[in-house]
Amino acid sequence: MKNPAIFFGAIVVAVISLALGIYYAIPGVYHILTSGSHPVMDPQPTHIILFVGIFVICVIAALVTRPRANAR
Repeated sequence: MKNPAIFFGAIVVAVISLALGIYYAIPGVYHILTSGSHPVMDPQPTHIILFVGIFVICVIAALVTRPRANAR
């Protein structure tokens, strides 16, 4: 299945999820949408794992669905 829409969509989602993973890893920043287990100014390990996992899945999806170069 070589669909360019899935390829570019996976790249966009990967970049956004990597940015969110880094955002939730920075200490001393107010993190929105946090659970009650950690204070909002501390790094959120569950969010970091979630967004880095999404990043890895999207990178794999982009590699699998990347368009082939035209052979001439």
